[in-house]
Amino acid sequence: DSAGDPTFRELLGRVRTADLDAFAHQESPFDLVLEAVNPTRTLSRHPLFQICLGLEAGSAPQLNLAGVPASEVSGLANGSVKFDLEFLLRSDDGRRLHGAVLFAAELFDEVTVRRMTRVLGDVLVQVLDEPGVRLSGLEVLSGAERELLTGPWAGATADTGDVSLVGRFEEQVARHPGRIALVDGERRITYAELNAAANRWARHLSSRGLGRGDMAGVLLERGADFAAAVIAVVKTGAGYTLLDPDFPDERLRSAATDAGIRHLLTCPSLAARVDGPWTTHTEAPAELPALDSGNLGLPIGPDDSACLMFTSGSTGRPKGILSSHRNLVSTVSGQSYGRFGPDEVFLQCSPVSWDAFSLEFWGALLHGGTSVLQPGQRPEPVLISELSRRHGVTMLQLSASLFNFLVDEHPEAFATVTVAFTGGEAASPAHVHKLQRLKPGIEIVNGYGPAESMGFTTTHSIARGDEPPALVPIGTPLVNKGGYVLDAHLNLCPPGVTGELYLAGEGLAHGYLGRPDLTATRFVPNPFGPAGGRLYRTGDLARFDRNGDLLYEGRADDQIKIRGFRVEPGETEAALLTHPRVTQAVVTVHRDRLAAYVVTDGDIDPEEVRGHVAERLPEHLVPTHLTFLERLPLTPNGKIDKRALPEPTAVTTASGRAPRTPLEETLLALFVRVLDTTADLTVDDDFFHHGGHSLLGARLTNHIAGALDVRLTVRDVFQHPTPARLAAHIDTLRAAAVPAKKARPALRRRTETERISS
Repeated sequence: DSAGDPTFRELLGRVRTADLDAFAHQESPFDLVLEAVNPTRTLSRHPLFQICLGLEAGSAPQLNLAGVPASEVSGLANGSVKFDLEFLLRSDDGRRLHGAVLFAAELFDEVTVRRMTRVLGDVLVQVLDEPGVRLSGLEVLSGAERELLTGPWAGATADTGDVSLVGRFEEQVARHPGRIALVDGERRITYAELNAAANRWARHLSSRGLGRGDMAGVLLERGADFAAAVIAVVKTGAGYTLLDPDFPDERLRSAATDAGIRHLLTCPSLAARVDGPWTTHTEAPAELPALDSGNLGLPIGPDDSACLMFTSGSTGRPKGILSSHRNLVSTVSGQSYGRFGPDEVFLQCSPVSWDAFSLEFWGALLHGGTSVLQPGQRPEPVLISELSRRHGVTMLQLSASLFNFLVDEHPEAFATVTVAFTGGEAASPAHVHKLQRLKPGIEIVNGYGPAESMGFTTTHSIARGDEPPALVPIGTPLVNKGGYVLDAHLNLCPPGVTGELYLAGEGLAHGYLGRPDLTATRFVPNPFGPAGGRLYRTGDLARFDRNGDLLYEGRADDQIKIRGFRVEPGETEAALLTHPRVTQAVVTVHRDRLAAYVVTDGDIDPEEVRGHVAERLPEHLVPTHLTFLERLPLTPNGKIDKRALPEPTAVTTASGRAPRTPLEETLLALFVRVLDTTADLTVDDDFFHHGGHSLLGARLTNHIAGALDVRLTVRDVFQHPTPARLAAHIDTLRAAAVPAKKARPALRRRTETERISS
């Protein structure tokens, strides 16, 4: 028991006590021990323990055979081991240890085992010299390892200058005024046109009081005006927070309030959704032709706040991540993980509320490239494929789930792509290998990075091979970003040892807006860098391999990823508990979907609870499964026992109807196929209540197009999520597509004059 960071002397006492207690039961039969412990049985390892230490004292037995010389043999292997790792040690004189180490070659290689034995020897020397040393104070790294972990493996640095987003963008305007900056549908906007529109809007906002240190909200559909609004805000010296029109109104209002916005840039159709004590602007740049279109020339520093992004919060309150111009500029400047320049075409398809937006938008505009704006707020696989081919997209950033979907369903989306990014979740080696075979020349990059470090912080370019890679590293830190794997005491973990990943460098945000307590917990002093430097504690577990690549090993807390979205179960639990009839709630993950278990003070319709949550949270935070219990199971110490929760089951609509038309029957069959469910669905069952999400919605639209020759979008599925409502929507689309027949003239009796003239 090493709890509490004891000294070696204290640890020795604990071990001695435990051993004496164990010796009192040394006659217990092995079968009874197994019955009492009841471990998980498997043929791959010993049921009770996998590491064995044997220590013998005294000289080794001597073999004396008359007339036969005998000598010691070392390195003898018989091809099998009893344990994963076995240390067989002997002390001849009470002062020196020697022996052998047996290891399972399927789990360890010789280099790793030799390092273990060296470290064991170094640790024994240290504790003999100073028995009072605490375990956290033991040095387990060699000088060469420490130099690697704090040097090359921690990340490289380079001078990128103290330039703001505005300065970099206006440089590109001066160099490439006639080049295409944005593609919005059939519109192509040059750098000069985009800059002029943003300048006019910025002057208008500045005259209304928006300036350096302020925050403005942008609530617009993705398009040219949206892009001009973002640039206009930073030109005033203010920061922006992007409000997703697909989010519930309550979420938008709370985000705007928490951000402390002073101005809201929106349009007349969206303005009423976010009312508050801020100045609302519904005018577009085209309505401000009289204003000067020249650059404003306002002082803007690299450490000024540029944007505020919200991510899921464990307490039920979203966290506002405040990032600077330096964070954004550094992420897309002087980097080798992608190709940045005037010949590159980016597709901006990620939700605007994600940090991924920055790479797709600023990654193009700060280098004279082109950003193609996908209509709508959710990535649409069919649109991605069409836009990518039509506009020659070269840099395509995708969540791992979306990457896999496109590789399977729309590989033509990568026809012109030179660099494809997969991130947000663990990369699929099979899909990576499949795309490499389909498009031999494409570079596939696995990226990792939380929003607190502004997008990608580590990347790994995946080499092509004859077989899929066994696993895909998250790679090495970007230029001017850093990464360290540390233990609970902020000590460096040796290569191969799992610890918590801490990030450093120019990508680190200022912190969480209005949350100094949380900022102090997650952003800590950097003991390995210059004075004043900080580390961000990610909560992700990782380790370095022998090549200096980082390997992702999971989470140190309850945070999860759902299709690339960071999800704190506590936020969904808090929303459930705001319902007046819900008394207890716990949220877990079941087959990559959120499952909620609730206790109520009476009977209640599940649809009412779901609707209550959907009115407050984005789609990815709304639980797919909702299970009602009389009480939540508890562990002996009074905590919720998540392992004892029943498996969630899909809930069908009790009053659901059978299909009434061939169209409804076809759609219901497609729902069942795409959802891969055995539930007895009706035409009134909601697609998203049975495991559906945006990517499955895209797959459903593909099947509908093939079966019914009807082109739908994911948004159509969200707006009409049952077979009955979707059938009605399709009937409406078909009716609108049929040209109206010319009305036949009414019959009437001809006049005498008409008869004569004919």
